[in-house]
Amino acid sequence: MPPQETTTLKSQYADKVTADLELNTAEQERIRDEIASLQERLTALEQDHELLIGMRAALGDTLAVVPGPRADKKAPTSARAKGRKTAASATTTATVAKKAANKASANKTTVVKKATVKKATPAKDAPKKAATSGETRAPLTGLIHQHLSAQKEPKTAGEITQALAAAHPERLLNGNLVRTTTERLVARSLVERSKQGSTVYYTAVPSEGTAGETPAGTEAPAQTEKAPAAATA
Repeated sequence: MPPQETTTLKSQYADKVTADLELNTAEQERIRDEIASLQERLTALEQDHELLIGMRAALGDTLAVVPGPRADKKAPTSARAKGRKTAASATTTATVAKKAANKASANKTTVVKKATVKKATPAKDAPKKAATSGETRAPLTGLIHQHLSAQKEPKTAGEITQALAAAHPERLLNGNLVRTTTERLVARSLVERSKQGSTVYYTAVPSEGTAGETPAGTEAPAQTEKAPAAATA
């Protein structure tokens, strides 16, 4: 093999070995970083585990058996010491939490009794308030007739329902209820019904044609009879 060719092969092998060494070193650094990160997570989980065990003991739930974490022989001494310190802290926290839980339970019982007594009184006035609010609500027939009277074009029951629901959100309206109520107005000659294809439209009767009619939901003024004039001699 010529000397020049041998030099070229050596150079190629040297470059390959150098690249492999760099990859190996980078991989070692990456794995060390992962080990350090995992070790930190493991320490945090061990601390949480001890704290949760202490809290469960404070709540009196000691029947369930939860397996402890597996001992790691390679864990550093500082991590083990930190774990023991956390366990002691968790035991102290559990004792304090148990006392606080007992005190909170007693206070909660007292508060519940007081709240029950306070809520019993307003319940008596609820029917009166409901009756008062019901008296001030306008009848649905009046609302429908008023809405149709303000429209220039015939409206379907669905359109009437949407308009009234937007104007009166406190009322529970649906298409069947509005359609049935509108048909009552039709029967009283306060609303006219027309049909285009399969769609039914409603129009308020003009006021000139209902001089003797009173819209549904309102009362007609009482008429008084005049006494005949006395005859004069």
